[in-house]
Amino acid sequence: MRPAATIALALLPLSAAAAASPANEGMSPERLFPGAVFSAAVPTQEAVLGFKPGARPMRHDELMRYVAAVAAATPRVKVLPYAKSWEGRDLVVVVVADEATAGGLDAFRDEHAKLLDPRGRSADADRQGASKAKAVAWMAYGIHGDELSSTDAAAAVLYRLAAGEDDWAKAARRELVVLIDPCQNPDGRERFLAELRAFGHLTPSSDREDLSHTGLWPWGRWNHYLFDMNRDWINLVQPESRRVAAIATWLPQLMVDSHEMGSSDTYLFSPARPPFNPFLPKRYLDWAGRYASDQAKALDARGYPYYRGEWADEFFVGYGSSWAMYHGAVGILYEMSGTDGTLVRKPFGEVRTYAQAVEHHATSSIANLGTLAANREEALMAMIGSRREAIARGAKGPVRAWILPRTGDVDRTDALAQLLRDQGVEVLQARSETKAPGLHDAATGETAAVVLPAGSYMVPADQPAGSLARVVLDPHVPMEASFLQEERRSLETGKGTRIYDTTSWSLPLEYGVPAYWSAAAPAGDWTKDRVRPPRRTGIVPPAEAGAVPLAWVWDGGSDAAILAVADLLADGVLVRVAEKPFRVGGRAYAPGTLLVRREGSPPDVEARLEAAASRRGVAVDAVTTVLAEQGADLGGNYFHPLVPPRIGVFTGPMIASTEYGAIWHLLDTVVQQRFTAVDLMSFAGADLRRFNVLVVSPLGTSKEAVRALIGKNGMERLKDWVSAGGTLIGIGSGALMLADKDAGLTAARARSQVLDSAPPPVWSVSASAALDAAPLRATGLASSDLEPPPRPAADASKAAAPAAGKTPAPAKSRSAYDVRPVIGPGAAPFVEGVDLGTPLAGKPVEMDAWLKTALPPGRTEPKEDDRRRADDRLRAFSPQGAMLRVDLDPDLYLTWGMPGDLTAWIGADDALIAGPPARVAAAFSGIDTIHRGGLLWPEAAARLAKTAYAMRESVGQGQIVLFLDDPVYRGWMLGTRRLFLNALLYGPGVGAEPPAAW
Repeated sequence: MRPAATIALALLPLSAAAAASPANEGMSPERLFPGAVFSAAVPTQEAVLGFKPGARPMRHDELMRYVAAVAAATPRVKVLPYAKSWEGRDLVVVVVADEATAGGLDAFRDEHAKLLDPRGRSADADRQGASKAKAVAWMAYGIHGDELSSTDAAAAVLYRLAAGEDDWAKAARRELVVLIDPCQNPDGRERFLAELRAFGHLTPSSDREDLSHTGLWPWGRWNHYLFDMNRDWINLVQPESRRVAAIATWLPQLMVDSHEMGSSDTYLFSPARPPFNPFLPKRYLDWAGRYASDQAKALDARGYPYYRGEWADEFFVGYGSSWAMYHGAVGILYEMSGTDGTLVRKPFGEVRTYAQAVEHHATSSIANLGTLAANREEALMAMIGSRREAIARGAKGPVRAWILPRTGDVDRTDALAQLLRDQGVEVLQARSETKAPGLHDAATGETAAVVLPAGSYMVPADQPAGSLARVVLDPHVPMEASFLQEERRSLETGKGTRIYDTTSWSLPLEYGVPAYWSAAAPAGDWTKDRVRPPRRTGIVPPAEAGAVPLAWVWDGGSDAAILAVADLLADGVLVRVAEKPFRVGGRAYAPGTLLVRREGSPPDVEARLEAAASRRGVAVDAVTTVLAEQGADLGGNYFHPLVPPRIGVFTGPMIASTEYGAIWHLLDTVVQQRFTAVDLMSFAGADLRRFNVLVVSPLGTSKEAVRALIGKNGMERLKDWVSAGGTLIGIGSGALMLADKDAGLTAARARSQVLDSAPPPVWSVSASAALDAAPLRATGLASSDLEPPPRPAADASKAAAPAAGKTPAPAKSRSAYDVRPVIGPGAAPFVEGVDLGTPLAGKPVEMDAWLKTALPPGRTEPKEDDRRRADDRLRAFSPQGAMLRVDLDPDLYLTWGMPGDLTAWIGADDALIAGPPARVAAAFSGIDTIHRGGLLWPEAAARLAKTAYAMRESVGQGQIVLFLDDPVYRGWMLGTRRLFLNALLYGPGVGAEPPAAW
């Protein structure tokens, strides 16, 4: 046995030792809920677990034990599983209602859904149904694993509702069905609790910087694969997000999402501040204000400070407190100052305990439920009204339907349709082929008549979930002009952006599938039933019976095709990829087609091919000749042999957690490819010879710090590894670190480092207007303040003409803060009639020409510092998450199997300049077509246009591949993800020179 002292330390701070401090005694239910009366039949938390609410954070297994004990004690409670986490922990929602309703939840849910679908009945019938119906609340806690207090509050709220015998509790159960989602991210919570336990003290430390508060990388905010689960509400990449499908069936009127924030703060709750999404329910601010008023009174009674809005906006749809609002609910956000399970002393001396943090959330939850119960009928009517408005907008508005043709990579299209259905959006399918005229391309804005194959999808806009359908499908959602001016003022004055998350998230653009919208629902035979067109998979034998195949080929244009490559390479099958088009067996194949020759393959190659093709859903054509009818013969050198990748991905405290997590998740669960996670902190001792691919993920610290860690000798070692045949892939800030001029690895450069040779053009207000918009300076007059020297009289017979190659400087707008964002052709129809501000006159100008007007008297030419400051200003206007068009070079292997252009998600604050010997695989489009969705300022459009999104450069026998931004961002971007997969799986064979076989 271990000594008793060792046992106590092993349990810190989650033990009775930690609770011994008066600050950690916790709170009894009677103290937590003054005036409540409880049934003795329902056990308290202390009776089941041995400690009071707030004494310490409960573990997930303890939470599940307590939930089970309450459910066993009363028929008012039912536990409904909805998923398991990656680490196998149960994800459940706990339903509390009166006994009759709890005993028939399926019937209740069906009736509730019918009430909230107003189609086919009058508005008077809405009131009749709502008058006797229950309202539904979904109370969500603990989506970020290191935000501990809300899960303990969930257990307390469960007890209040299930055990309460007072009038309030009885009314709540009579008027409401309450669904408590007590721990949305158990894996992250357990990781964080393990860290805090490892660094805990016998006497809890209130110092916020103690390890018992901070933990270590990767902390606990994220789930197993380090995804931020509060950004996965519309993409459902992670299993924990399956709650969304459950919420879509329950259609709550109230959606609460409970969080923690910085420990020096107080308590924030809704309503939010601008920008507001235009698809939010019209009644959002009114209802959020009602809930806030009652919540404020409850917190006032306990003497706690709080505030509303300030930093939390309501534009991005993908938060837990936001998503349900597009079904018509009211979403409420809680943000409590964190205590990390013990107590914190704030900068000015106030002490906040864990029990108090739990009390804030429990008090707020009960207050919000009380507001809903007291306004049950009106809340139901408000949500029905929002859904009626969505139907009416879809029936009369310019967008009547979204169309997803079942062409191209049909797996992606099918997955997108299912994703919409999972979120409660109605999706129809075509029983037979139909021609649809007048469709508008979501990416380009072009109008065309499109032949829709059987099985194609239509999302009608005139449906109760029409607002949600529009907000996740539209390529662009506009912000109001007042906020845009506020944002520019904040940027110009050095305060930074007021945008909290990404400004673009269109699912068709993310998935990279053909998508169209229409001003009229296309004619045809459309059904809600699933249509399953026949599909070829596995090996397709040759037409000649009994013929012996000499090779097997399959189209490389789908995700399934390259995933089959990964399987086959891992299984010892030599796969080749076609550089040139060819025709064989009466069928034409494009560059990027995959080939396996019988020669050099294992004897059972057909069985291995069949297994990979069937597993991934690929059709492999068996051919009986290597002689092409057209193009490259199958035995020639235009078919490049691929080399099994041996992948290392740098990770650790110097790497951005979630960006690494997206790569980890992709390789583990999608590609199912073995790789090694290499701690960058251990770079000096890492044996790089094991790998032929190394990935430098986006950094979690400065590139200078990482370069200093690697050191000059380390950079030389990395370069030697590449020269010997390695493929080095840099992403985002990892790419800019590799491209740094001091790294000496590649000819590519960050734009901010080549202002002398590749200065960005400036498309903005005038330099003098920018100076006026910035904080006050005291540097004297500028050239623009002085009277220009007199000019000689012009010859009236000659018209003045601008100098060749020069564009006149843009005229001043009416305010330096009043500038219309760039809107691309696909987004333009979605901003018609919306005031976005004043467009800039003219076109981009050279940086030096722009600067000259603001130089001090006596200076005629800008200096290096002038350009640097001007570029720093431009970088402040970088996208906060926009969808931009990139054009592809079809001759490079990185783009094989892909279309001519893609949509990339961009949040980078720099640009990538790549000239010879580097080759650009993907370049941002021109300034007129670069924008596809999200907020893009003219400054950013001009700085990014025609620069590199992805490039490669040969270095010795190897190569360096750089991506300006994350091609697998949040697991969302399936189009650019393919570029990354090509780099991983094709790169070691095609882009590098592997050593010859022994």
